[in-house]
Amino acid sequence: MRMYRLSIAILLLLVSTAKAAETFHPSVSFLVSAKNPIRDVSAGDLRRIFLGEISRWSNGHHIVLFVRPAETPEGHVFLDRLIRMSDIDYSQWWLGAVFRGRAAAAPRVMNSSEAMEKAVTANPDAIGFLLMTPAAVEPSLVVLTIDRKPPADLEYPVRER
Repeated sequence: MRMYRLSIAILLLLVSTAKAAETFHPSVSFLVSAKNPIRDVSAGDLRRIFLGEISRWSNGHHIVLFVRPAETPEGHVFLDRLIRMSDIDYSQWWLGAVFRGRAAAAPRVMNSSEAMEKAVTANPDAIGFLLMTPAAVEPSLVVLTIDRKPPADLEYPVRER
């Protein structure tokens, strides 16, 4: 009888773990330097920032954009949920913006999470993103909230479906 109860308990644990794994949807955390005064941004403004339509922070400084490659999990979620373009369309968008003089330069691609963290930390006017938990953020970085929602919120707009 004791073995039967233990088997049932293990089975229930495995089922609940499988359900929890199915409902986990990673969020993309947007990072700025701790020296940057911004702490919250609207989803619309964030999209316009990464499309080059908003090119200056409220203090007048130029925004420096860093992105992850489209083949990374965070690059895919970023393009799908925030930008709503394919990687080719996003690249062409930026080629056109630079060619027409609407933007000085396209976002810089950071090939590793460490490079992203270093680049954003080093530049108080930079913004970038990673697939991470806010607890894992270095003290020199700040994770932005979007529409006053932190990345852990189920209604956070830039999370995997």
